[in-house]
Amino acid sequence: FGADGIVFAGEVEESILEKLRDVVDRWGGPFFVERVDSWRKFIREWKERGGVVVHLTMYGINVEGSDVVERIRSTDGDILVVVGAEKVPRDVYELADFNVAIGNQPHSEVSALAVFLDRLFGGRELLREFSGAKIKVIPRPRGKRVVRVGEAG
Repeated sequence: FGADGIVFAGEVEESILEKLRDVVDRWGGPFFVERVDSWRKFIREWKERGGVVVHLTMYGINVEGSDVVERIRSTDGDILVVVGAEKVPRDVYELADFNVAIGNQPHSEVSALAVFLDRLFGGRELLREFSGAKIKVIPRPRGKRVVRVGEAG
């Protein structure tokens, strides 16, 4: 949905990282998959390089009824979106340039990320074509069709 990559902090099984890399290999795109030991160090270094940190939390400024997305768009740096689970450390809230809510009720982290990216990119991310794809979907009103790139549609 418009992201350039994903960074996991702490422990994550290598098989998960490999599965994600395999998806990128088949479907294409400039998407990276990384794991870092320290989220705190990663965020600080991101900011030192001029990046902007957006923390998605139900306690932040709601995307609906505010100008927070426009303010994020107007920044100059690359955007790091931090999605935490339960009991996010206070440091994340303090390190973030923007604490943003997708509604102020509990919901899944994945849905919050999808809604935020859609608001950030204004729906344009849904029309992206990925370079390096080996397979692609041919849209159909019924059924499904997935072809290898280079085959007739």
